[in-house]
Amino acid sequence: GIKTIGGKDTNLLIVGDPAYPLLDWLIKGYSNSPRLTPEQESFNTYISSVRVGVEMTFGLLKSRWRVLLKRSDFHFTFAPTMIATCCALHNFCQNEEDQASNSWLEEACDRAINFPQPNQPVNLQCSSCGSSTREVLTTYLATTFPLRTGHLH
Repeated sequence: GIKTIGGKDTNLLIVGDPAYPLLDWLIKGYSNSPRLTPEQESFNTYISSVRVGVEMTFGLLKSRWRVLLKRSDFHFTFAPTMIATCCALHNFCQNEEDQASNSWLEEACDRAINFPQPNQPVNLQCSSCGSSTREVLTTYLATTFPLRTGHLH
């Protein structure tokens, strides 16, 4: 889906950590050099908060749905459907008060460490669209929400 933000049509985005390139479909925070504006620092704080939430959510999903722990036997284009299905089933379980066990989460973390997924080739060509999208989002957040400082860990 496309959403217009600050007069710019913006597709859905994946939030990446600083190690990833900035692409038109992959958004990440600003690097700390040379000096960030308060708006850029705030953007980084919001992005960090989103990443922490996503990491915790995927950890919980992987602990409940083991299919997410192993290498996928299906084409990568089916991954969003698989993840959405796991989310729907997770929500059903939560509504039925069937809580995920902490031991499941620990086991999922252990498996992720002991059985890392293979790296897949990715188009890493940087795009000016990524920079312009990040600038639009930075302005939108700065004018719509309070500025935030400090990174979440």
